[in-house]
Amino acid sequence: MTAVDRHAEEMGWYCGLVSIPGLGRKKLRELYEKHGSFSTVGKEWRHVAAEAGFSARVIGAGVERLTEERTSKQLSFLRANKIGLIGCWEEAFPPLLLDIPDPPLALFYKGDRDLMIGPAIGIVGSRKPTHYGRAACTHLVKQLCGEGLVIVSGLAHGIDAEAHKTALRVNGATIGVLGCGIDIVYPTAHRSLFREVESAGLLISEYPPGVPPVPGLFPERNRIISGLSAGVIVIEAAERSGSLVTADCALDQGREVFAVPGPIFSEVSVGPNNLVKQGAKLVTGIEDVLNELPAHWKPIAQGKKSSSAAGEEGIALLDAEEQRLFAHIRYEPIHMDEVGRHLTEADQAHLYRTLLKLESKNVIASLPGGYYVRR
Repeated sequence: MTAVDRHAEEMGWYCGLVSIPGLGRKKLRELYEKHGSFSTVGKEWRHVAAEAGFSARVIGAGVERLTEERTSKQLSFLRANKIGLIGCWEEAFPPLLLDIPDPPLALFYKGDRDLMIGPAIGIVGSRKPTHYGRAACTHLVKQLCGEGLVIVSGLAHGIDAEAHKTALRVNGATIGVLGCGIDIVYPTAHRSLFREVESAGLLISEYPPGVPPVPGLFPERNRIISGLSAGVIVIEAAERSGSLVTADCALDQGREVFAVPGPIFSEVSVGPNNLVKQGAKLVTGIEDVLNELPAHWKPIAQGKKSSSAAGEEGIALLDAEEQRLFAHIRYEPIHMDEVGRHLTEADQAHLYRTLLKLESKNVIASLPGGYYVRR
C-alpha cells in the first residue's frame, strides 16, 4: 500500500470514528495512542470497544458506521465538496496545535492549508462592537497584514467578521475557525464571507461535515484560534464574553494576550481593560504586537511582507477631489458639516456625491446622523 493509500484509509476510518455518538475526542485520542492508527481502531472496532468498556449503544453505533462501504462514501463526499482533511498522523499537521493541551486529532479544511504554518495572530472581540472597536480592528488588521501576518478569527458577527473582511480587502491572509461542520454556514448571514475566506484564505473545523452549530462547540473552537497564533488580540468584550475564553485558552497554551484599551464608560471595554489590569499587553499600535512575535517567525513574516498591499488599497485610486475630502476624515466620527467647513466652495458643492464615492470604494463608512469614519 502506497503512502497516499494509507493516508486515504486513515482518513476514511477517522471520519467513521469521529461520527460515532458518545465517542468523545479525548476517548478517541486514547484509542489512537494505544492502537497506533485510526484504521486499526476502526477495523477491530468490536474488540477495541469492548476492551475499552464502551456501552452497548456506542458499540452498536460504531458497528453501523464503521464499514468499508460507509467510509468510502464519506471520502467521496469530501472529494466531491472539495473538503480536505489533515490529521495528527501527518508531518504537515500544524506543529503549534500539537503542542497545546487537548489538540485536535484532525482538521477538515477548505482553502490554502499552508496558512496554518503561520506566522499568525488571533483577533477576537464583541459581536456588537462600537464604531471605535470596528475602526481599531480595521486599523490593526491592515497593518498586521502589511507585516505578513495571517489573521485568525472565528467568523462570528462583529469584530471577527471585521477582521476577516479587512484582511481580504487588503489582500492579506486569513483563517476562519468554525464551531460546526465545515459545510455549515454559521451565522447564515455570512454566506458570502465564508465563500471569500474559502476562496482567498482558509476555513477549518475539527468537526466533521453536518455537525450543527451548538453552543458547547464554540468554546472548544476558541482553543484552535489561539493555538494557531503567536498571540490573541482582544478588541472590545463585555465582562462575561466568549472572547475572554479565547484569551484564557491563549494563556493556558503559553501564547501572548494583547488587549486594545477602550473608554471607561463603555460596557464592551470592560473585558480588554480588565485584561490589561491582569497583565495583558496593552496595544496602541502594531509595534506592541510585533515586539512579542517569536524570533523564528519574524523572518517568515518579513518574507511575506511585500505580498500584501495593506493600508494602501483603494486610497491610491482616489482622485484629487476624493483625496482632499478623505484627508479630513479620521477614525473618530466626524459630521459631514464639519468636513464641509474644511473644503473649498467647489468641493463643498460635490460633498455628498464625493462621500458616496468614498463609501463605494470602502475607504470610509457612514454612521447614523450624518457622521463618517475611516474604514
